[in-house]
Amino acid sequence: MRWRVTYRGKDGQQVEDLFEAGSRGELFKVLSSKGISAVRVAEDDGTSRAVRKRLTGNSGVWIAALAVVAVIAGGILLFLGGGEKGTPSPEKTVRQTKVPPPATNAVKTAAAEAQPQEPAKPEPPPYVKRPGQMQLPNGKILTFPPPKEGEIRKVYANGRMYECDHLGNFKDVTKRKLFKTAFELNFLAFAQEGKPYIPVFLKGLDEEEVKKILLKNYTQIGDETEEEWAELKAYDNMRLAALEYMEQGGKFDDFVDEYAKFDRKQRESRAMGLREIMTLYKEGKIEEAKQMAEAANLLMEKNGFKPVQLPPHVQEAFNSIH
Repeated sequence: MRWRVTYRGKDGQQVEDLFEAGSRGELFKVLSSKGISAVRVAEDDGTSRAVRKRLTGNSGVWIAALAVVAVIAGGILLFLGGGEKGTPSPEKTVRQTKVPPPATNAVKTAAAEAQPQEPAKPEPPPYVKRPGQMQLPNGKILTFPPPKEGEIRKVYANGRMYECDHLGNFKDVTKRKLFKTAFELNFLAFAQEGKPYIPVFLKGLDEEEVKKILLKNYTQIGDETEEEWAELKAYDNMRLAALEYMEQGGKFDDFVDEYAKFDRKQRESRAMGLREIMTLYKEGKIEEAKQMAEAANLLMEKNGFKPVQLPPHVQEAFNSIH
């Protein structure tokens, strides 16, 4: 087969020549081996150049435009994947010249990329309250097993104290702070039996500064509960005892240490007495248990300790004995 090929020569002028090749693919291989980049390829039908010139018109502008279109098409085909050695494959020409039109929203997409929008805030996860579940301010969910009916379970979470009933409902029972400074808060706990306090906030301080704090009167809130007044009374008694100890020349740190030892011994003695009383009570020796309780409390009083606190049902059993 003969092919009529139009291409640009070394001088930049268009050249038309005939080539022999069995197929269009073989033709492009031949052209590629010769370093020729075709502008136009057509199977030669024997029509003379003069006739073709009449059919296409004698317009150099039309030919130039056709050449530009051919070059652009060749570039598109090369980009999409040409034949061997970088030359567009003629078998793919028909399939790939039909480039799909751009999407209708291409301009909108580009505009959206040019002006990025704030990402949508995610919706908070749905929270369905279940018995014994508590949601903290930070979104964390805690689950506690509800107590038996008629009982209350205390729960400490997120710095607050709650009471949980058998239905799994929570009630905030956090005690308000009657004092503000770390010293006063810990001294209040120190004044109450069995309450935890941090010694570092009580010891190692300047004696005069401690006196100023202990001499300061409590500022009433106005709606104190009976429990709060009981705490304030314990605070006041301990405050006066500390001031008296210091007036007699003692150091406040020594006062804290001595009272801590006294309190520990008091609690141990009361626990021992209660254990002996309950042993007799469980054995059914109610009268002996009552006598033991009376003797234990006399010993407590002699040592300046608080009396043994009996369970309500044990105290009722003792009261029923005449």
